[in-house]
Amino acid sequence: MNGKMGKEGHADTGMDVILRNEKEPIITCPIDGKPLHVNNLVDVKSIVDDNLYYVGGVLIVGKVRLLCDFQHHYDEEGATIEEPHTLVAVIDAEFDQSGRCIHFDTVEVQPVK
Repeated sequence: MNGKMGKEGHADTGMDVILRNEKEPIITCPIDGKPLHVNNLVDVKSIVDDNLYYVGGVLIVGKVRLLCDFQHHYDEEGATIEEPHTLVAVIDAEFDQSGRCIHFDTVEVQPVK
């Protein structure tokens, strides 16, 4: 590791990350500064299972950085926000020799450039 890993395996990226509990971080939106509800964020199922594995014919092995577009639709309580906007989740993932995802971590959320 590069020494930048913080508590609970999250990288020290300089973004506002607060632990909701010991395992679930609160990540704030870089556009409106509001916490992102868990329903906003991409997860291993939506990216790896539903997209990468669905396409097939590609075997990813080793560590990769994924940039995943997603919509900020919900506030911290799960209510729809007035002005949804697109963000990019920066994901560090690792795949074993069989192509199975063994690590998936959202390390940063950025506005779309």
